[in-house]
Amino acid sequence: MTENVTGFSSLDNRLDDVSLMRFIVQQELNGLATSALVEVMAVHGDTVDVKPLVNQIDGAGTGIPHGIIHGLPWHAQRAGPCAIRVAPRVGDIGQAKFCHSDISSVKKTKKAANPSSRRRFDWSDGIYYGAVIPKEEATTIIEVDADNNVVITGPALNITVTDKVNIVGPVTSDTEYRINGTKVVGEQQGAITGPSGGGTVDSGARTAIDAILAALRAHGLIAS
Repeated sequence: MTENVTGFSSLDNRLDDVSLMRFIVQQELNGLATSALVEVMAVHGDTVDVKPLVNQIDGAGTGIPHGIIHGLPWHAQRAGPCAIRVAPRVGDIGQAKFCHSDISSVKKTKKAANPSSRRRFDWSDGIYYGAVIPKEEATTIIEVDADNNVVITGPALNITVTDKVNIVGPVTSDTEYRINGTKVVGEQQGAITGPSGGGTVDSGARTAIDAILAALRAHGLIAS
């Protein structure tokens, strides 16, 4: 029994040599991997395993799912030892782009090298460039808004500095400042009146107290 097989060619492809050549070229182009929407299936440090989401089709239009592509480097903004990283998450839908030649030697040696094979635009030579189609609302955001303000939104902001932090301009907090979990500065307290009256006057002590109160007012720790 002979099975029915539906190919990609049609009668129009056999009208003349130009039509046939166009069909052959088109089939060759169909074998080139350029860019694709993919879903992250696993994350391994600086690489991800992804699955292309747009199915392949046969001549009859029947969908054929892709397999998983393993070990694609994922893109982070880098310059020397500096990096801005947003690590991929399993389930992210992002874009993978595929290189002209075999990049496996460069991935291994991290320097110029000959390609390990003569493959071109192959699924194995991809780089993952991050999520482009969100599945859920973002809750951690770094944004430059319409007023050119940098807005950071998230459940926590952890900053590790090995030298020092320089801040130019005022700093506003809605609650308090803590060091190692201990509150050191909070909301401004009410005004405190300087010493006056009393049966015994210690002018030196009063001078010192007035100076302390003036410093607290100047720092904004108490109201004027």
